[in-house]
Amino acid sequence: MTEHEEAAGHDVPTGPTPMTPHDQVLVEGPFTRVDLRRIRRRIHELGESWRLPESIGWALELVTTELVVNVVMHAEGQGRLRLSRYPGWVFCQVSDVGPGVSRPYTAGWQPPSGTQTSGRGLWIARCFSDRLTIDSSALGTTVTAKLWAPSGPR
Repeated sequence: MTEHEEAAGHDVPTGPTPMTPHDQVLVEGPFTRVDLRRIRRRIHELGESWRLPESIGWALELVTTELVVNVVMHAEGQGRLRLSRYPGWVFCQVSDVGPGVSRPYTAGWQPPSGTQTSGRGLWIARCFSDRLTIDSSALGTTVTAKLWAPSGPR
């Protein structure tokens, strides 16, 4: 029985598991603006080790940075970042313990107006993701970005 099966308490896996143990990275906050450069560099290294096409690696860096900036701005940096590589896909999941997003189902669907002071990060993340889900309540927010990511030469 695999570790995943033991943790789930089942004999059959409940869903996809990462291809290998190094195909998942978890970074616990708190985050600050100073951390963004280090996070970008780490994602660039991951993109190379995961053999992502350069454009996908760049998109992953952008999406991740925008979502971590939201944690810094709206949740005092209290959050976590999880990057996972599955066959054909990369997931970026950022969670925080902030006040929540007022309308998570419509957040980021349109570019913010010139007078809005927030909303750009989710819009950018949505533009560069194949799918973006936002789960939010008064307890915090989890944003999951899914990017199509075939393996290939960089």
